Amino acid sequence: MKSLIKYGAVFSQGIQGAMEYRADFLFGLLNGCFAVFIQFFLWTAIYSGSQENYLYGYSYPQMIVYIIMAGVILRIVSTDFQYDVAFDIKEGTLNRFLTQPISYFPYRVFDFMGRKAFQLVIIIAVSAGVLLLTHFIFKAEFLLFDILIALLVMPMALLLNCILFYCIAMTAFWLTEVWGIFDGMGVISTILSGGIFPLSVFGENAQLIFKFLPFQYVIYFPLKIICGKAQRDEILFGIAAQIVWILLLYALAKLLWRAGMKKYIAAGG
Repeated sequence: MKSLIKYGAVFSQGIQGAMEYRADFLFGLLNGCFAVFIQFFLWTAIYSGSQENYLYGYSYPQMIVYIIMAGVILRIVSTDFQYDVAFDIKEGTLNRFLTQPISYFPYRVFDFMGRKAFQLVIIIAVSAGVLLLTHFIFKAEFLLFDILIALLVMPMALLLNCILFYCIAMTAFWLTEVWGIFDGMGVISTILSGGIFPLSVFGENAQLIFKFLPFQYVIYFPLKIICGKAQRDEILFGIAAQIVWILLLYALAKLLWRAGMKKYIAAGG
């Protein structure tokens, strides 16, 4: 009960932090619109010049829905706490967590989920508007069941991405400057998670590999459900894969923390 109250306060702190920087979040959404506009005109030209109604398994309305919603979801799942983790390790401010009755990993997770809780409300409203516009303008079709399932898997997608980047942040125990690694992994994760275009673009062989990696279950999986491209067995497999990867990465995070503590010299702070 004490832990629940303690980390509930951290979750609340995350919500307050998101509320404080809500304008930054909204401007970030607007900034993401430029990439979406470029994608929109690119795919419009590709479909206009093609004799096929379906490209990479998607019709034109489905592809438009995908690229717009990918930009929206990419914003909600994006992380930046890895820079805070690296700063804590490098500058020694991690010391205060080691001397207080609070665990660092749950602190970061609950703070992250709290910050995203506020953003998720905005994203749901924006997503509803996007889906309605694409339905009336591009005649895109959706099933309410698929949308509800996508909403259910989104919290696990958030948690999965959070733990994934927490593990990446642990490299700060061994490397002095990790900003390039964070930026590089951010780009790789965006591409492999389907945050730019559907992973079907890479071909069937690549998709078989992606199926057993954690990235696609962050963005591509929820979007595939929304676009009506996921069968029931694929949905069940995807949910199971999310759970398995969350558990595996959690175990990896604990191992990296223990190994990192042996390297940590507690300088600074």
